[in-house]
Amino acid sequence: MLARKLRVHYEDAIYHVIARGNNKERIFERDEEKAKYLEILTGYKDRYDFRLYAYVIMDNHVHLLLQVGKTPLAKIMQGIQQRYTQYYNWHHKHSGHVFEQRYKAFLCEQERYLMALICYIHQNPVRANLPEGIDYRWSSHRSYIRRVQGLVNVEFILDTSSNPDKAMEQYLSMVGRVVDNTEYKNQSEQGTEEQKSLLKTEVKKIWECLTWEQLVAKISEEEKVNQEQLVGKCRIRQVVAARKRLVYEAIERALLTRTQLAKVLQIDPANITRMWQELIDN
Repeated sequence: MLARKLRVHYEDAIYHVIARGNNKERIFERDEEKAKYLEILTGYKDRYDFRLYAYVIMDNHVHLLLQVGKTPLAKIMQGIQQRYTQYYNWHHKHSGHVFEQRYKAFLCEQERYLMALICYIHQNPVRANLPEGIDYRWSSHRSYIRRVQGLVNVEFILDTSSNPDKAMEQYLSMVGRVVDNTEYKNQSEQGTEEQKSLLKTEVKKIWECLTWEQLVAKISEEEKVNQEQLVGKCRIRQVVAARKRLVYEAIERALLTRTQLAKVLQIDPANITRMWQELIDN
């Protein structure tokens, strides 16, 4: 059984997401790491069918502008962040959090701000005084210049005008100057206080920091099973289902590796992988 489904979701909502490295540390230092994040982003875009309008991957943070469908933002970000965390920890022989526990997510309810926001995201390398400037490799700016439809849904902005060439001229004009911060702040403040409060609550639920012992206690209580049975070899159906959830959440939260889980639960590592994959596929 998977963790309880999130209750808050606004289908077709557009969000500006900012995810930073834990303690503002550099988590995308090498090109290979930035490429891996894009690979993960592509995989989850295919899985959850959201639309991506802009991105930039800096050394210590990432900006995404996306529109969700039926899958909640929290679930999308949980998958992306935790999959990259597993990759990063494996390659750096690191454990624990890679990203700050709470990513920032701003609702964008007025389409007239989208062009300004896309430009703001693409100008991150300019504001950081990187040599490549606006031509920075790890942003979606090039997708717009080339009008390449792939990972980024560039047609959404280009189709806002009856003349795509005119829309492109508007984009190039705006991205060529520093976007007014007032205009950006206006879009970031969109959304009712209730929506923002509920969104923060759900993000906190996803990224709450638990130890292994706390996770065992939490699942034991929620699934109404004995803790000793949960981490033991009990084959009662309810306990087995709870144990699968324990495996899933421990891996997704990057609390333990699959090898460590196999040792703690006295289960063959291959079975740990199978249990986790079954829940991912479902």
